[in-house]
Amino acid sequence: MVEKVAETAVLRGMTLLDGTGRAPLEHALLAIRAGRIVYAGDAAGWQAQPGEPVTELDLTGRYVLPGLIDCHVHLAMDGAADSKLQGDQGWSALLMLKHAQNTLAAGITTVRDVGGRHGLEFAVRQAIQAGLWAGPRMALSGKLLSITSAGTEYYDGMYREADGPDEVRKAAREQLKAGADWIKVLATGAVLTPGERPGAVQYGPDELRVAVEEAAKLGKPVAAHAHGIQGIRNAVAAGVRTIEHGTYLHQDERTMAEMAERGIYLVPTLKTGFDLLSGDRPGVPDWIHEKMQATQEDALKSVRRALELGVPIAMGTDAATPYNFHGENAMELVWMAEAGLSPMQAIVAATVSAARALGWDSWLGTLEPGKVADLIVVTANPLANLRTLADRRNIALVMQDGKIVARPPFINADGIPESLLAGAWLCCGLPEPHAG
Repeated sequence: MVEKVAETAVLRGMTLLDGTGRAPLEHALLAIRAGRIVYAGDAAGWQAQPGEPVTELDLTGRYVLPGLIDCHVHLAMDGAADSKLQGDQGWSALLMLKHAQNTLAAGITTVRDVGGRHGLEFAVRQAIQAGLWAGPRMALSGKLLSITSAGTEYYDGMYREADGPDEVRKAAREQLKAGADWIKVLATGAVLTPGERPGAVQYGPDELRVAVEEAAKLGKPVAAHAHGIQGIRNAVAAGVRTIEHGTYLHQDERTMAEMAERGIYLVPTLKTGFDLLSGDRPGVPDWIHEKMQATQEDALKSVRRALELGVPIAMGTDAATPYNFHGENAMELVWMAEAGLSPMQAIVAATVSAARALGWDSWLGTLEPGKVADLIVVTANPLANLRTLADRRNIALVMQDGKIVARPPFINADGIPESLLAGAWLCCGLPEPHAG
């Protein structure tokens, strides 16, 4: 019996931004076989083997870069003005699936959900992995771990209250048993929880260390929600992998230097503040608006100083806090540039740096031989204007594992080989981008 030779998909003619931070390569070629990249470089450097079946896609005039990675989302939330999460669980699961699809269609091919709802996110991931629907790759944390908090009622099904080291140990084990890839802990109070102060310490050093210890037993990392500087210090000392938000990080350069030395990532989520404070935002409670106004400038300062001191930065949006909708994730790159990152640094933060934060960089995050072929094709140069990536009208194609999983309905499908289309994919019916 003759063994069937795997077909090679060849994308040619485009400008390649490979996610490493290297300069763009014009007239590039990508060769993809069995979902993996086998060649990435100048078109003149590749030649098919004799008898190798090849399908070609001409992308002349387009720009190709790795699929973007959002390291901080909440698929169960929908951008409600008051940020509240409540309601029927069955309907919530369907919304989570739609949010995942909107995210994928916008060129975000991987997400980390750092606070789900009643474990529904695990079922949504299972359905996507089974090929029932198209959706981004997902790293999940299950319920986030918190001290006794008003957040438990405000965000139904997202919090797991646990007070003291023994309770934290049990709560962490519960999330890991459920299938969590990460443990999420609240090291400080939150902007979007009633009655809490973002700068105030919540979990102390002993509780944070226990969470890290339990996660490490299964080789899992910990993400720490941390606005205030003492909470950030506690989380860094405990050995977390990522600091979420990091609003007041700029207040302690020694802690920033330690993060840089140990490779502890800052996930800034600047989009949360920009979306809430920009334009008319009816329905936002005064207490949310006041706390966001009080913290936004500090958040920008922290990103600027962290960048200067070499703290690794990974993209995260906190989708879907008020008016921060799934599918508009790439605006975070624009706001990171506002804080001082160059366009290339912002793209790196959303590709290889985000993959490293997840611990998936050996197979994801750049367009290099051996990596999975997760990529987006855009119609304009994102280095000239990062907003190109935030406008879905510019996303011509989205690929996962070398298969097209999404394209906008107005992109002509003529010339796209049927063999490149995934079994589960998106093409039509996406909502219009939100105004403002």
